[in-house]
Amino acid sequence: MSLVQYPDSDSGNEDALSAQKPKPVLKRKRSEPSNNNLPPLPAAFHDLYSTNARVSTSDNPSLHGGRKRAVPHVEGNWPSHVYLEWVPVQAESDSLHSLIQTIKDALKQANLKRAKPLPVPDIIPSLQSELGAPLPLHVSLSRTLQIKTDDRKSFLGTLNTSLRRAAVQAFHFDFCDLKWVPNYERNRWFLVLGIKKPAHDGLNRLLSACNEAAQKCGHPALYSGGKGDGPMGSNSPPYTKHDKTDRSDMFHVSIAWNLTEPDPDWIYLVKNMDVDKHIQSPQAAFDVVKARVGNVVHNFNLVARKSSVET
Repeated sequence: MSLVQYPDSDSGNEDALSAQKPKPVLKRKRSEPSNNNLPPLPAAFHDLYSTNARVSTSDNPSLHGGRKRAVPHVEGNWPSHVYLEWVPVQAESDSLHSLIQTIKDALKQANLKRAKPLPVPDIIPSLQSELGAPLPLHVSLSRTLQIKTDDRKSFLGTLNTSLRRAAVQAFHFDFCDLKWVPNYERNRWFLVLGIKKPAHDGLNRLLSACNEAAQKCGHPALYSGGKGDGPMGSNSPPYTKHDKTDRSDMFHVSIAWNLTEPDPDWIYLVKNMDVDKHIQSPQAAFDVVKARVGNVVHNFNLVARKSSVET
């Protein structure tokens, strides 16, 4: 069963004709669609392929570009993650690739001016799969949670209730800065785009709702200052129920990663780059919270934005 229907190819018909005695054939003109005119993949397509196929039952960094599993696999536990998804359109993807290349070039040029060159991290984009397929990007609303088989339904129900109570409307977002952030073990660094605080504080409200659901089900909160496997600030205040702490500087979209810690000079260089020169405001809005439990993605729609203009 095809997931996306594109125009059929005429190559099969042409091969059959070439095997026969040439005859006058009237062919209808047909314009081949360009890559830019292909319809976008449906949102559900990315949900079906939200995780990579397992190629080993044990932690084998050589199969994953040197990356090490942050949380050991335990039979009966379902690695789970709550997040907002952004699927860049082609123009946005091109801009992200260009930005990453600009960063690489800037590091190289800065090194040429130094009397003693510094080690340059091997920056690996997170924009495409190993086969070159575009990948959706995300904003985390939870750590990687280890949910037991019998607790999956309860967690999803608790999350649904918490999100409905928060009643966050769909909202657009913009980027504000560029920086490197590490995971807790500091064995992997992420090149990320920070997100401006949106109208009506949607990100903080969603994080609060997701942290509340996680803690009710016995899991740690995100950006709480405790040990975790996601990028987090070293001075993050602990999360408590009805937490009103502004964690706007924590929200980000990861666009690349590297295994070695960047030199402070490189961190400073990246931090002072003008993001607005490279990335425009995304076309899409955040309108769905996604919860991936194992290989299954569950969608929780945000409140639809009002169509009428408020005065």
